[in-house]
Amino acid sequence: MPEIAGKVSSRPGVRRLVCAALAAGLLCAACSLDYQAATADEQAAEGIPDTVAIDLVHRIHRDGRLSLQLEAARAETFDSRKETILKNAHFIEFDSSGGKATEGTAARILYHSDTENAEISGAVRVHSAAEKGDVSAETLAWKNKEKSLSAPPDEQVLIRKDDGSFISGRGFTGDFRTRQVSFSGPVQGAYVWEEKKE
Repeated sequence: MPEIAGKVSSRPGVRRLVCAALAAGLLCAACSLDYQAATADEQAAEGIPDTVAIDLVHRIHRDGRLSLQLEAARAETFDSRKETILKNAHFIEFDSSGGKATEGTAARILYHSDTENAEISGAVRVHSAAEKGDVSAETLAWKNKEKSLSAPPDEQVLIRKDDGSFISGRGFTGDFRTRQVSFSGPVQGAYVWEEKKE
């Protein structure tokens, strides 16, 4: 290296040529970097996630206690939209004493971090410890503020109690505050009644 530098410095024409080549190289590198940044911005606007995580465990704490835990095989976060897409997900909502209030699984969850609402799809199953039963469907929507779970009007939803009672129908809405469910479409089911022995 010192030999080449010595030869370049002894010849002004070569020195100018090397400086011009370095300047052109730097200019091209700067243009290349700017172009890549612009391309990345365009791709991000079209739906490239800001973060991708594999085997994610995400915990939300409220008032010093764990209130929600989400696990997923893959998570994609979109910061500008305040959305996270969870694939092959398992979620648990905890009650005020730390026990499992609601637990479920789904192939996909679209979670809105600003509202804590979610659209849940793909072999959805949600179990309520308080109600001693579960809800299964292909698609459900959770509204956190209202504590309500609903399905599209034409979606078949099955509610099965741990004792074997069940009800199935369309147009499902469940209110977790009042512990009431309703169907707007055709419904069928069976009720298991056990006589209490005295």
